[in-house]
Amino acid sequence: MKNILLTVLALFVFTASQAQIETKIIGKWKVVGAESNKSTKLNKDEEKQLKGLSKASMEFRADGHAKFKLLFSAYNIPDGYWHYNKEKDVIIISEWKNRNTDLMRLWYDELDAGGYKFYLDGTPFVITVEKEAE
Repeated sequence: MKNILLTVLALFVFTASQAQIETKIIGKWKVVGAESNKSTKLNKDEEKQLKGLSKASMEFRADGHAKFKLLFSAYNIPDGYWHYNKEKDVIIISEWKNRNTDLMRLWYDELDAGGYKFYLDGTPFVITVEKEAE
């Protein structure tokens, strides 16, 4: 009986933490770190993109609107739409006017200090973000 109770409690905590990403991510975020997880040396274009990522910022609004500043020149998503896919545990970014086409996926790790590490799908880049003061 004790094992069943512990299992149910663990499942509840895990489910609650996943559901909170949808509300925790709302707000303005600035990139405080950018790195590559590529095992080989970055080419010149990738180095330029990595440098640009360190100056990026983003905003996730409650209505699904997503604004990006200098996030990724290859994607050019100044006005986007975001939603959280519970099955894949990923944040999906698309164009505001065309929400049927996924442009980017952000896998994430929540950090102890309240920030996030975003793993940019299809790239060797990982960015660390912190919420800006409101």
